[in-house]
Amino acid sequence: MFGKVKSLRELFEIELCYAYDCEQKLVEEGLPTMIENAGSRELQSALEQHLEETRNQVRRLEKVFGAIGMEPKTKGNDILDEMLGAAKDSISNIEDSPLRDAALIVNGNLVEHYEIAIYGSLAAFAKVLGLQNVVGLLEETLSEEKKADAKLTQLGQSMLNQQAAKRQTA
Repeated sequence: MFGKVKSLRELFEIELCYAYDCEQKLVEEGLPTMIENAGSRELQSALEQHLEETRNQVRRLEKVFGAIGMEPKTKGNDILDEMLGAAKDSISNIEDSPLRDAALIVNGNLVEHYEIAIYGSLAAFAKVLGLQNVVGLLEETLSEEKKADAKLTQLGQSMLNQQAAKRQTA
């Protein structure tokens, strides 16, 4: 973990490292695994689009690190690891079907909500710390995460949840 945190700047830097770890893991394994195991073309497409956004988010975080004079680095992120583990469990325990897609949406929403929390906090910390040069970068990512969450929710509500329910009763 880390030692005693003594300042908001230290907390900002730690959370920035957690965010970087999160995005790296999503690009390397999390999103590609979900894309590969999604049955719905619409869900695959939404996840593929977010994978591209996430690659850009990694680059954006690298700009934030540079702007504050830090080398980009990750801090092991147990929270994200648990969420990715839950997605793997969904894939392992639910046959390829609309039900699996519904579960993947839950898994994706969990990750998006975590990211919304972390980027919202990072942007707020940056404002208080006077790091105006990075606030826009963090808020841009926050906006993308909110849109990705809304897209997943919309996919579930508009079609996949109904398909999963029909499959179960059939």
